[in-house]
Amino acid sequence: MPPFHIDKLSDEFGQYTLILTCEACKHERVTVPKMLGALCGWDAKLQDVARRLRCSKCGKKQCTAKAVPPRRAGKP
Repeated sequence: MPPFHIDKLSDEFGQYTLILTCEACKHERVTVPKMLGALCGWDAKLQDVARRLRCSKCGKKQCTAKAVPPRRAGKP
């Protein structure tokens, strides 16, 4: 499997999952890049987008984003 590295939302053609975590309260949300690409543009850097996000639970702007490869159907 080739190395998996995401710098911009458009990397890997948007075929990955994002795990957004609030560092203040540890609230976690899973989303797809399509949602953020529509809001911020596909050329936006993932870390720049994460800095703009506000936690829906505590309201603080301390979010981090982690990209994980998509799971294959039938594989755990």
